Amino acid sequence: MRILLLGDASNYHAALAEALRRKGHCVVLASEGSQWMDTRRDIDISRRKGRLGGAWLYLKLKYLFNSSLRNFDIVQLASPNYASLKPSRLKSLLKTLKRNNSSIYLTCLGTDSVLVRNLCSPHPALGYSEWSYAVASHKEEWQAKELSEYTDFVYSNMDGAVSALYEYDMIYRAEWPNMSIFYAGIPIALPPVVKPKDFSGKIKILYAVHRGREAEKGADKLMVLLARLQAELPDKIEIVRPANVPYNEFLSVIDECHMVCDQLYSYTPATTALLAMARGVVPISGGEEEFYRFIDEPTLRPIFNPDPSDLEDSYQRLKALVQSPDELQRMSTEGVELVARHNADSIVAERFIKAWTK
Repeated sequence: MRILLLGDASNYHAALAEALRRKGHCVVLASEGSQWMDTRRDIDISRRKGRLGGAWLYLKLKYLFNSSLRNFDIVQLASPNYASLKPSRLKSLLKTLKRNNSSIYLTCLGTDSVLVRNLCSPHPALGYSEWSYAVASHKEEWQAKELSEYTDFVYSNMDGAVSALYEYDMIYRAEWPNMSIFYAGIPIALPPVVKPKDFSGKIKILYAVHRGREAEKGADKLMVLLARLQAELPDKIEIVRPANVPYNEFLSVIDECHMVCDQLYSYTPATTALLAMARGVVPISGGEEEFYRFIDEPTLRPIFNPDPSDLEDSYQRLKALVQSPDELQRMSTEGVELVARHNADSIVAERFIKAWTK
């Protein structure tokens, strides 16, 4: 198949593109490179700085969609907002994409107006989320009329959607019950060799949250727990806090750590946690039983799952864990197996193919 991937987030479409190419498909990826992560792309669609940056990008995409980027079997959007443009311009571009290509799908892998609408409603699809704690102004930004109407327009014009996480799958099935929605997971390129971890000495914990998104991920609250842990066990704990760094450099940082502090409000492990597990690093992230049942995983439990409703209990469990080398080793081993079983990029790519061909 000829496949056009538009947009990216945390290397998702870049990893998917490589796996699809290995299966013999022709894939073109056009993205901003996940912003500061500078991930791989075939065509850069970053917005230029300055007052005319939006107009320039719109004209560039309009030209591409009417020339070289047309006649694809599949167009897969990373999100309704796959490029840094106003909703009105993205709406016009979507009409061009529909006219010039066979099928258009959406990858449900990040925040959009549909997600925020559901999670801020009286009856959300999830029992808890970051939107239970978000400030009102942040909610209002995502639910602004122009953006909400555009996002609904996108969903109503898709041939289907493919979800990256359990959370997204639950939300979009609730909001769009008549839409064809398929679960694929997050594609992870497995490292050829997993460097063994020694959990008997000092435990290096990577504080891996994107700068500027600490409160959204609950990482600000987790950092309080980590600081307390380091104060009580100064000879046992080291906190690593890099700034936002390019993707490949970030992988090198992960490799040097024993644990990674990811997020508080999630039900499931996302990209950072999965990348860590693939390398034998134990994540502090979402690991609810709903997630394990959803992916049909009966035995592996490699994630330290903090409870946003009981941070003191979470702290005591974490303190016990960092002093338990055998338990950390078990989780490390099981993490590698879980990613290989459920999130290897080849497995995720095959799920996309099945979604497109149904």
